[in-house]
Amino acid sequence: MNRLKEIKELKRRADEFQLENREIIGKYTMAELCAIYNGIGPDSFPDWLRDVISSLHPSLAVVAFIHDIEWHESDGSKEKFAASNARFKTNGYRVAKAGYGWWNPLRYIVMNQARRFGNLCQIFGWSAWCSPCECTVCRKKRKSKGK
Repeated sequence: MNRLKEIKELKRRADEFQLENREIIGKYTMAELCAIYNGIGPDSFPDWLRDVISSLHPSLAVVAFIHDIEWHESDGSKEKFAASNARFKTNGYRVAKAGYGWWNPLRYIVMNQARRFGNLCQIFGWSAWCSPCECTVCRKKRKSKGK
């Protein structure tokens, strides 16, 4: 799937599942969203590793989409950091419940992975939350300000 189609699908799924903070998506153009969203995993991971993690957890892509935008807008506060990571879990549970019936083990696998990813971000993500965003949009802004 090409990048624009992927982003369009993620936007649709965020609305379909009524995910928390989905309104944040509307602040950006499609091109900006393509630059901000990097899949599941931190910017410090190589692209191939994020691709592997994302392909192993496709249900959580829409959750990571909102999470990436929140991290793009990071203000460095502990409150918003904790809220973003808690929202990853909440949205992950919502996606799992919408996608799989109570009898399907995948429902609980996705919920567990959402919990794990949210906890990993909370434990190891503080330095990334406080550092400047490394997406293409922010790099271009910094480069244009430096001129």
